[in-house]
Amino acid sequence: MLESSIRHSLNALQDIEHAVGLKIKSIRKKLGITQDELADRAGLNRVHLYRLEAGQQSMTLRTLKQIADTLQVKARGI
Repeated sequence: MLESSIRHSLNALQDIEHAVGLKIKSIRKKLGITQDELADRAGLNRVHLYRLEAGQQSMTLRTLKQIADTLQVKARGI
């Protein structure tokens, strides 16, 4: 039972990470910014940003804030 609950929580977290990544990508594209440009401006590695946008990697709140500040949006808007 506990294992099932943990698995469910992990799946929910992955869903959130994926949704946040898609939102970052959507905002970036709407602003006409490439991944390379966003990564450079936010001080991130482009591969890291790619993985974040694809929901393949977790991000810290600090990274989320760096991206939000670079895109000039509030982190809660992502």
